[in-house]
Amino acid sequence: MTRLLEPIFQPIGVLWLLHVVATIWMARRRQWRESFFCGTIATGILLVGSTALPARLLASLERPYATTQLERIPDCDAVVMLGGTLSASRSDVLGFDLGEAADRIFTAIELWKKKKAETLIVGGGGGERRVGQRESWSEGQLIIAWLAQQGVSDTNVVHLTKCANTREEAQKVAVLAKERNWKRVILVTSGYHMKRAAGLFTKLGIPVESVACDFVGINSLENARLGGLFPEIGGFHHLELFLHEWMGWFYYRLRGWV
Repeated sequence: MTRLLEPIFQPIGVLWLLHVVATIWMARRRQWRESFFCGTIATGILLVGSTALPARLLASLERPYATTQLERIPDCDAVVMLGGTLSASRSDVLGFDLGEAADRIFTAIELWKKKKAETLIVGGGGGERRVGQRESWSEGQLIIAWLAQQGVSDTNVVHLTKCANTREEAQKVAVLAKERNWKRVILVTSGYHMKRAAGLFTKLGIPVESVACDFVGINSLENARLGGLFPEIGGFHHLELFLHEWMGWFYYRLRGWV
C-alpha cells in the first residue's frame, strides 16, 4: 500500500493531484473551460508519468542498435567513446560523479581491452566549476587519470579537448582519422543517441561500427514497473531524452550535418 501511494508524494504526483482537484472543483462551479484546461493537463501528466508510452518511444530509437555481440564486432583502428558520462566532483573519492551514460566508459574500455582497436579515444565532455575561483575540467582527463589508478597505461589513449556537442567531437575525430589514416572506428554511445552520432561521423567521411549501450527505454520496459495508478518522474525523463534526440536529428538534417 505504501509503495502504491508513494508517487502521490513526489513533486510530479503533487502537481497531478492539484490539477485533478482543480478540475473537479471548477466543474462543480460550472466553470467548464477552466475545468477542461486543468483536466487536459492532468490527463497529459498521467499519460506520460504512468504509462509505458514514453519508454516505448525512447526504445524505438534504441532497438536498431540493441543486438550487438562483442565477438561479432570487427577490428577497427580506434574505439571512440562519446562524452557526457560524468561530472567533476571534489566531494567524491574518485574526483568525479558518474552519470546515467557511464555505460559508455565501461563498454569502450572493454572493447579496447579485447583489442578490437589499438587506440581508445575518450570523449570531449567537460565544464567549469567554482571552488573559490572558476576552474575548468575535462571529462577525458578525469577518465585517463582514473585508468592510470587501475594500472592501465595511457600510451594509446587519446582524450579530446573540451567539446560543446557531439558535432565538435566528430570533427576532432575526423582530424585524427585523417592524420593517422584510419579506415574505420568503433563508435560507442547511448542507444538512443547512436542514430544522430553515427550520421555525423558518416557525413564527415568516417566509416563507423556502431556499438551502443545505455539502453534506457528498453531496460525500463524489461525491468521497471510501468503503468501505475499515479504518475512518476521516470516517464518524463524518457520523454525528455526522446524529444531531445528527435529534435536534434531534424536540426542536424536541416543543417546538413547528417
